[in-house]
Amino acid sequence: MINLAKSLDCLAQRGPDARGTYIEDRYAVGHRRLSIIDTDSRSNQPMKDESQRYVISFNGEIFNYKILRENLLQEGVSFHTNSDTEVLLQSYIHHGVKAFEELVGFFAFAIYDIEEQELILCRDRYGIKPLLYYTDEDKILFASEMKSIVAYNVPKTIDKTSLQQYFQFNYIPPQHAIFEGVQKLTPGTYLKIKNKEVIQRSFYQLPVYDQKKGASISYENAVVEFKKLMEQSVIDRLVADVPLGSFLSGGLDSSIISGIAAQHYDNMHTFSIGYEGLGPVFDESPYALEAAKHFNTKHHVFQLTELDFENNVFKALDYIDEPFADSAMLPLFILSQNASKYLKVALSGDGADELLGGYNKHDAELKVRTGDYPKKMLALFNLFSPFLTESRNSQWGNLVRRVKKFNAMKDKSSIDRYYSMCLVTQPNQLLSVLDQSVYEETEGWKARKQEIVKDIQANDKGLNDVFRSDFNTVLVGDMLYKTDMMSMANGLEVRVPFLDHRLVDFVMSLPSAYKIDALKRKKIARDAFGDMLPASIVSRKKKGFDVPVQDYLYKNEGIKSFMSTTLTPDFIREQGLFHSEFAKTMIPTKGRIIKADPHLWWAYVVFQYWYKKNRVK
Repeated sequence: MINLAKSLDCLAQRGPDARGTYIEDRYAVGHRRLSIIDTDSRSNQPMKDESQRYVISFNGEIFNYKILRENLLQEGVSFHTNSDTEVLLQSYIHHGVKAFEELVGFFAFAIYDIEEQELILCRDRYGIKPLLYYTDEDKILFASEMKSIVAYNVPKTIDKTSLQQYFQFNYIPPQHAIFEGVQKLTPGTYLKIKNKEVIQRSFYQLPVYDQKKGASISYENAVVEFKKLMEQSVIDRLVADVPLGSFLSGGLDSSIISGIAAQHYDNMHTFSIGYEGLGPVFDESPYALEAAKHFNTKHHVFQLTELDFENNVFKALDYIDEPFADSAMLPLFILSQNASKYLKVALSGDGADELLGGYNKHDAELKVRTGDYPKKMLALFNLFSPFLTESRNSQWGNLVRRVKKFNAMKDKSSIDRYYSMCLVTQPNQLLSVLDQSVYEETEGWKARKQEIVKDIQANDKGLNDVFRSDFNTVLVGDMLYKTDMMSMANGLEVRVPFLDHRLVDFVMSLPSAYKIDALKRKKIARDAFGDMLPASIVSRKKKGFDVPVQDYLYKNEGIKSFMSTTLTPDFIREQGLFHSEFAKTMIPTKGRIIKADPHLWWAYVVFQYWYKKNRVK
């Protein structure tokens, strides 16, 4: 079982507290543990039940495990630990797959029935925890991370459609992976594997808003219910037998979570980052400090410099196991690294933007669908737009970028507009990036595009179809992947209160006007918690977790050295993936400044580093 040992070694940072295996003739299960609930060694995994028939390997937390445990005790079940793992196993033994519907939390787990030789793989409703699998004629492999599967020497054949999507989105949309044959289990589903037969079933589906039925609750009552559910979600996620804190950016989402947590958790620690000397375009730390003082938390601010990126960029790139170019992973890695010195669990605001309409694209889409935008002013802007410079590094440059993008999208169909607004690199740009042998609009590519836009409704005046699509694509493929990988790389568990399924189900049942209108984004959240937050935070506009790519990464000597000394013209030709002229523009030479789009340049750097590290053939 040499491969199993190698596979578990790959997960050491994710589970530094314990390592376990269970091996029989036909199967082997391994586990790396980050001890959060019942830290006693008796709760180490893999765990078997008393009958020795079932074995479980589980990643995540079940927040309602005490209630489930009490119900099972009344059914005559006995327990030997105080862990949620044993509760999960016993719930399945006694209630089968119906037990999954009762779970409150985030999870990815495998349960093997030794007697029936049947394997169950299950992933939580929104994909908060990852679960990948690989099947061929004689085996099935599963793991929390790609590197753990690759340790079994599976073929490293690049999926060309995934490669195209990576350069378009800066991540690979679910349920696909960079290597052929590897898949990511769809959130809210489980696999049942027996006698080489693989059956996939759903135990949860995101609700679809019924436009014809309309609102079943008044806005005022919805605010009250939202507040109650949000508070309960945070309280549920304070359960831990180790130190716990909260990320606090100074934005609405993290401030709501930190404020509620501080009311129910003594000596609450909060954590934020800033960018030394770069001003308010990037640095939100003054707002976070204001919120921390308001909530009376023990606040920690980490001011990042070029040196911090120099010291950590390759640590983060070494941990990701497939190409992923959301540059916000770098400050998140550093934030997690510093926070992990104080605690093992942190709360985060992930999911709020997708749930409540927090993105710029949501505001833009609402304007297009309602026709509520200044048409004459936009026409005047278009006359001067060729002379205006786009840039994410200044407020004016970013406004120019957004208005140009809006103008390019507004006349498209709702489906094409949504797809285009999800893209970082447009198709016409991709033609000059990838070699012709790689960039092809195959049937597989068209099918994947359909996966992304399948929920978009052409005649919807609201935005619930957009929110649903964002949940199924950008949330699981980008935001949750980034948070899980960068936090677990530092042995830190991140919990996301906005993704409690009871809260999500309620919010998804509401008209989108309760969440976003012409004046407010995340309207219901602002109105529910306005009296708890500082007024400056309630009125703040959305600020993304932007990274000063041009200020920090262009200048990074390690990246320059990697690009200039390893990515030679001979290497590019041998690789056969990129247009040679494009590749030349990505590699710095003496006296030449890189003028490529920062996000496309970063995507190229990340891919090539991943490619070299994985020795892809």
